[in-house]
Amino acid sequence: MTAAPVIGNRHRHAGMISDSSDLAAIEDNPGEGRHGVQIRDMLIAAHGLHQAGRISEAVSGYRRVLCALPSEADSWHLLGTAMLQAGHPAPAAIQIQRALVAAPGRHDFRLNLGYALIDSGAADQAVSALASASGNLAGNATFWNACASAKKQAGDPSGAGRASRRAILLTPDDFTALYNLALHLQGQGHHAESLPLYDRAIILQASGHTPFANRAQARRAIGRTADAMQDFKRALILSPGLADLLNDLGILLQERKDSARAIALYRHAFAIAPDKAEIMRNLANTQLSAGQYETALNTYVMAIERFPSEPAFAVRRAFSLPVIPRDLPQIDAARDKIAAFLASPEAERITLKDPLTEIGAANFYLVYHGRNDRDLAEGISRFYRRACPMLNFAAPHAEDSPPPTNRKIRLGICSSHLAGHTIGAVFGDLVTGIDRERFSLTLLRPPGLRDAAAAEIASRFDEVVELPADIARAAESAAACRLDALLYTDIGMEPFTYFLAHSRLAPVQWVTWGHPVTTGISTIDAYLSPDCFEADGAEAHYAERLVRSPSIPMNYRDEHVPPAGKKSDFGLPDDRPLYLCPQNLFKLHPEFDLWLGDILRADPKGIIGLIEGANSAWTKRVKARLAPALGADMERVRFVPFLPKADYMRLLGAAEVMLDPIHFGGSNTTLGGFAAGTPAITWPSAFMRGRMTTGLYRTMRVEDCIASGRADYAAKATEIANDAAKRTEIVSRIRAARPSVVRTAGAARDLGDLLAEAVSSRSGSR
Repeated sequence: MTAAPVIGNRHRHAGMISDSSDLAAIEDNPGEGRHGVQIRDMLIAAHGLHQAGRISEAVSGYRRVLCALPSEADSWHLLGTAMLQAGHPAPAAIQIQRALVAAPGRHDFRLNLGYALIDSGAADQAVSALASASGNLAGNATFWNACASAKKQAGDPSGAGRASRRAILLTPDDFTALYNLALHLQGQGHHAESLPLYDRAIILQASGHTPFANRAQARRAIGRTADAMQDFKRALILSPGLADLLNDLGILLQERKDSARAIALYRHAFAIAPDKAEIMRNLANTQLSAGQYETALNTYVMAIERFPSEPAFAVRRAFSLPVIPRDLPQIDAARDKIAAFLASPEAERITLKDPLTEIGAANFYLVYHGRNDRDLAEGISRFYRRACPMLNFAAPHAEDSPPPTNRKIRLGICSSHLAGHTIGAVFGDLVTGIDRERFSLTLLRPPGLRDAAAAEIASRFDEVVELPADIARAAESAAACRLDALLYTDIGMEPFTYFLAHSRLAPVQWVTWGHPVTTGISTIDAYLSPDCFEADGAEAHYAERLVRSPSIPMNYRDEHVPPAGKKSDFGLPDDRPLYLCPQNLFKLHPEFDLWLGDILRADPKGIIGLIEGANSAWTKRVKARLAPALGADMERVRFVPFLPKADYMRLLGAAEVMLDPIHFGGSNTTLGGFAAGTPAITWPSAFMRGRMTTGLYRTMRVEDCIASGRADYAAKATEIANDAAKRTEIVSRIRAARPSVVRTAGAARDLGDLLAEAVSSRSGSR
């Protein structure tokens, strides 16, 4: 699902039609005698019809005048403006050009010619036409508004912005100028700056739905979702049956995790506009994210049949995965579906122009299956490379530039999540702590979260490059930096960096463990992972060359730990041991259901605590899956609502033990538990993502909570939960050793050493 684009300026022709002063010339020189008077009267009559909005009659009247007097410039001009108002811009431009042949000095004619050319899609010609009038119309705000529209359409957003600002300087309360500048700023990603302009414009002219719809998008982009909701509702009052508005409001509701209302809106919108593929795509995507896996697949099938020229639907159906798998067979079937598609002739025939907009998803949920994802990840990447040659971009310097010798290494860091996010907490200090005597740091910042933490992290880079929300343009922007090395912190978390990573933007390109699974992308040379997180033979799990870091590559921002809360503060019994698994519900593998059942059977008083899903449908699906596995013990599984950070830390402190889920465990969550004084029970599964807590424990030399298998997991959990003395002793050792894993002095140094060696020797390349 993608955000809706801003709606273009529908007010740009305000004041275009000239008033009766256009008739001055013919009134002063009507021709000879009675004939001239008749022509004058015909023209005045046609112009009166024009002003009354009777456009077709006015057109006929102007043509009669021109039959009688073919060289009359005003008539050609007025005929053109009438045709433009009637929605015929190309012939309108021809008529106005004829007027200019007769009266080449009329710059007001050139202004309206510019408008006609804009509407006919001839933006470059419009820019030229308007430029020729600039000397005479430089003090006219309407002229600058026209320039803004022409330059925007011609692909010159900076020029459009300058033109809009000129118009505002001339007429500060000009609706069109304010609105155009707001559109410009919004289109450049400056959503907060656009809002005061939208506010002023709406006060001046609050007619039509488009200003409200566009302000809604700007508010949505900066997280003011409640205000955006109000704007969408006002827009719908003005245009209640507009499918695009219903679709845009559906997107907002989906982002607010209100899937049920979003799905209802998409269905309504599609009933109004059954020819709009985007609406059906949003419907299927929302069904999928809401956990309605089977329903979403059926919607994709319907979309494939209804829109056979839209190959993206077949791709989305093939790559779709259940957010909350029903069972192991469903996981197997979903993975087999991907493999079958990749091997099919259908996949070979598909072409994509831009997978970011057409697909708009990475295969995020694949990593939670507890399987080796290498073959599928490589196959998916090869498919995208073949289907969309645009992804195969290579920066000119990346192929043959020599390693730096007498200068600093230009290192780029790319992530959408270096902000108030786990990625920012884990990697922000690490990457900015790299030795500046050896490196200059460039932050390649994709569109995404812009909060206070993002600003603070960005301030520590030598250079920040704001990447445009377009993969091809973003690749060119990154290439212009001429980086020696590029490090992605988390490929696979979202689609932008996943697709961008297919380009060769630097001679050395690495990824580290922000998303703990291979990318499968051939242009990513190495995967940097903590050696303590990896099993023997883990190289087979990665398409990239596995680089094992001797330290844990992170410098974790420590948690503020409030006093531990009481269980009853969270609706849980104080007198029962709490086994808390505070992970996203999609981390709970179906096999883990049985492990939870073992704990409840081993401790008849114990309570399993889970956090409700960001989407309410996820919670329902987990409950439905757990019930048959746990039977009567299901009543001792309690779901706690999503909590603010301080309350969340208090909840961690209230639990006797944390439960690290199998196949995909915690790192940030585990460290938060350590800070709160709550040990985590873990079992090291086959892949790095299931071994992170084990690696932390082994680095700290605290191994009491590492289980050898399913039975031992339950035994350790129940023993530590019910033995306060033992638990206190373990927590004491954890707290003493925790500094060794959260802010290791050597982490940034080790990262710099490894990258410098790769750049020097080109050993980053496979």
